[in-house]
Amino acid sequence: MGPLDNTIPEFWMMVLQEESETIVMLCNCIETGKIKCAPYWPDRVGEVKSFGGIDIANLQIRAMSPEEPSVALSILAIKFTKPDGSTEIREVRHYQWMDWPDRGVPPCRLTSMELLSRIRGTKKPIIVHCSAGIGRTGTVVAIEYILERMQAGVECASMCDLLKELRNHRAFTIQNDLQYLYVHRVMFCYFLEKHKSRYESILTEENKAKYTRFISDYNAATGTQ
Repeated sequence: MGPLDNTIPEFWMMVLQEESETIVMLCNCIETGKIKCAPYWPDRVGEVKSFGGIDIANLQIRAMSPEEPSVALSILAIKFTKPDGSTEIREVRHYQWMDWPDRGVPPCRLTSMELLSRIRGTKKPIIVHCSAGIGRTGTVVAIEYILERMQAGVECASMCDLLKELRNHRAFTIQNDLQYLYVHRVMFCYFLEKHKSRYESILTEENKAKYTRFISDYNAATGTQ
């Protein structure tokens, strides 16, 4: 879940302890008039916030990519005092996905794939959070888990079994049916649209009709395109 006002210092202590280089925030601080997450980082260039003796400065803000303006990337400098009294500064990349509604799904682009490809290279623990830490967070983790299994040559035929496995680690991962369908929609989009030339051989006329019907039903259910 996202940091609360009274847990922000502990959040940054965790970042330093785990030597994390990447934070992925899948929510806004306020959504539909409700507080979803405390403003734990400076969201303007040049701004500095201090929590529990840890100074966080925002060095730069830009869109994750020209094609993905809904994800803001902030480059943060984290300044803190080590036990020996010396000062250290670390750089952390903070990604904020801003158009994913709580308990809902974002527009069906390949935003999640782009985001995952950018953070996958780090050797340090990646911090991913939304408001409750199960819906949007669970959905992105599920997509990455499927990709990792496929790259390792492990069968991913049963999404139901995969979801049960994820929920053994984090209860209630993926909150509702729309988020469950979104995982499927993203995977279809990735393999059958972005990499169509490689995988179109599996689309028989019958499968094409099923895929078209799924997309139509998905768009109607989620109100997205």
